[in-house]
Amino acid sequence: MLENQIGKRFAEALSDSIEDPAKLSQALDSLTAISEAFKSDPNLNRFFIHPSFSEERKQDLANELCAKTGAGDEVRKLIALLVHRQKIQYVKNIAQYFQDFVDRRLNRVRVEVISAHPIGQAALDKLKTSLDRQLGRTAIINTAVDESLIGGIRLLVGSRVADATIKNRLEQLKNAIRNEEALSELAS
Repeated sequence: MLENQIGKRFAEALSDSIEDPAKLSQALDSLTAISEAFKSDPNLNRFFIHPSFSEERKQDLANELCAKTGAGDEVRKLIALLVHRQKIQYVKNIAQYFQDFVDRRLNRVRVEVISAHPIGQAALDKLKTSLDRQLGRTAIINTAVDESLIGGIRLLVGSRVADATIKNRLEQLKNAIRNEEALSELAS
């Protein structure tokens, strides 16, 4: 709960501090890369929360991370502030909320496409065009393969799900048969 409040507050402040839409995407890339660094190396988080390391050493490492990710001034200031306030461990939450703010400001929507088999580029382009038109926003498509689906695709757009998989259709058929059997038993 606290992580979400902190994440949202800092993400909103970062979003408000950047006026240029091109800088928004760059800031998101940098912040995501820094977040990924923390995720891939647990020692980073331990270093920043350990009381025996000075703030100066922590700021130096934070500056190195920013330099490696090509972070702009706004992200650098945010990371320095997080280190100073001992809240750098929330960078993952901040990055997630910042992505939402950036997507909203740039009129984008993220769509997860899960299919039983890899989808070709031509089909993805056609799907993207259709989603752009239907949603009224630019769709950013991420794909995943789940062989248990047998066939078809499942789309996740925010909290909405469109499931056109064979597995889902079979499950619906199975439930319909169960309901019909239950009704016929009641009628007997």
